[in-house]
Amino acid sequence: MKDTFTIAVHSPRGGTGKTSVAINLACAYAKEGKDVCLLDMDLKSPSAFNGMFPPSDKWINDIFDYKKNIREVIVDSSKSIASEARFYVGYSNPEISAIREFSSKDRKWQSNALKALIQSKKNLQKEGFDVVIMDTSPGVDFTSANIVASSDYVLMVVKPNEYCLTNIKQAIDGIYTPLGKKCGIVENMCLNEQSLQMSKKYGVPVLTSIPCMCEVSMHGLSKVFTVKEPSHPFSSAIDRLKNSINY
Repeated sequence: MKDTFTIAVHSPRGGTGKTSVAINLACAYAKEGKDVCLLDMDLKSPSAFNGMFPPSDKWINDIFDYKKNIREVIVDSSKSIASEARFYVGYSNPEISAIREFSSKDRKWQSNALKALIQSKKNLQKEGFDVVIMDTSPGVDFTSANIVASSDYVLMVVKPNEYCLTNIKQAIDGIYTPLGKKCGIVENMCLNEQSLQMSKKYGVPVLTSIPCMCEVSMHGLSKVFTVKEPSHPFSSAIDRLKNSINY
């Protein structure tokens, strides 16, 4: 049985372009020939990846409630990105009632959710996936900590401004370091080649700095640049990121 490499894509706060990075990175791995599973793990504010991939009425939420296993909720999306390798996606339930229900969960539920995550990782390994990318909710909470705990590597997507610094330190000191996780930083939406030299400040490598690009912001989650425009500067930055991750 081959190893499965699991990446948690996390941000210490919202508005960093985290989901766009997660989607484009997952597709870049698939276009490289890796079997990939992309999971929307933001149960507080599900994106459902903006309807970019085939729809489903099965949700990741059901894994945490032990109603279904991971294989039952992921959808084959290989054709949607013209990938010869397998590319599957899993969605969190976007219904308001599901989001409210999740918000009321206690610590015991969170503890059981971690067990479900670890079992899901094992099941995806049995299915032969090379890479699993989990798009987490932003911030420092139990859910994000669970996903980080079940991952092999943490990719922290940040905007390089002073406002982010406190949040970055909280994530590193409060989650990544106590859990002993390998991690790397993506500086996204950089203006005028700005950088806060986070590698020196926090001892965490900056894997790539992505300039602010109007066309990327304009398309939002409606276009996967690594699929539609592989030679675009944003796609090139994602490729550099992929090659920088110690996988």
